[in-house]
Amino acid sequence: MVKELTIEILALVDPVVDKLKRHQLSGDKTIALEISQLLMRVISAARWNSPFELIQIIRQVGKTLNTAQPKEIITGNIVRRVLAIIRDEVEEEDQDKDQTMMNSIFSLLSTQKPDKKIYQQSKKQSSDFRSIIIQGIRDLVDEITNVNEGLENMAVDLIHDNEILLTPTPNSDTVLKFLLKARSKRKFTVLVTENYPNGIEQAHKFVKTLADHKIETVLIPDTTVFAVMSRVGKVIIGSNAVFANGGCLSNSGVSSVVECAKENKTPVFAVAGLFKLSPLYPFNRDDLIEVGDSGKILNYSDFKLVDNVDLVSNPLNDYIPPEHIDIYITNIGGFAPSFIYRIVLDNYKPEDTHLD
Repeated sequence: MVKELTIEILALVDPVVDKLKRHQLSGDKTIALEISQLLMRVISAARWNSPFELIQIIRQVGKTLNTAQPKEIITGNIVRRVLAIIRDEVEEEDQDKDQTMMNSIFSLLSTQKPDKKIYQQSKKQSSDFRSIIIQGIRDLVDEITNVNEGLENMAVDLIHDNEILLTPTPNSDTVLKFLLKARSKRKFTVLVTENYPNGIEQAHKFVKTLADHKIETVLIPDTTVFAVMSRVGKVIIGSNAVFANGGCLSNSGVSSVVECAKENKTPVFAVAGLFKLSPLYPFNRDDLIEVGDSGKILNYSDFKLVDNVDLVSNPLNDYIPPEHIDIYITNIGGFAPSFIYRIVLDNYKPEDTHLD
């Protein structure tokens, strides 16, 4: 039976739901931290008689958040990470109980006088369990907050002197920090696509930031990617979410860039924090793509053109299949797309893959 959320819990969840519906939370890192802080408050306020009731509460909260913004993968990732923390603690407690029981059985068979310590059970009170879970979430918050530090440490080893790099994701703060860190010991050139029509302003800010840090940077139209790809040493992309099969979501237009890179045998590096790895599989890829304002593609004032077009679509992201990515650079190391499923198994529980 699904446990309904209490009024106290809903009072904590509803403001975050409203922010998600209105798209007031921008940036994957911001969303991840917001959801982590919310779950910490929920666990502090919730009342339960067993850890399994707490799991049901968190699952219900996760379902509510997913309903608010169904295409946002990060929200579900954080909920599943917290559920994994709870389940790990339950398993550890069960192992302690089993060990205590085995020791008690052996003591009964022994001819020696049993030690009183053997009969002491390591039952955690609900307050102790609560504090352990909250500490686990705090560790998760620290991981998300410092995610760029782990990624930056690999930048110098992966980028060479006088190399030409190309990035089609100028809105990625992770890619920006990655390149700035590499500049401390390497000299290179960065080609940045203008990311028309949704990210032109971000592309200009991205280029200016790189130039301010003495990095030679060139802003190029999206249509010139094929022409310059033969001179590019590496393509570096940011990712919005990484799926268990090794595919990922990225900016609109990135799929054509990585296809061009594959044609020219140019390696593609995708940078992503561990919190972006998801246990989901992209079975229906069309459901993953969020659509934005079509007026940016074809202005409504051009009514003569609008009348002659059946459909004008402005997808905000692209799905990148695993065969178009050479390596994922995460804050815990670099991994091939075929190994992503193993990292997912280490951080999520199979029973929480679907929150419904």
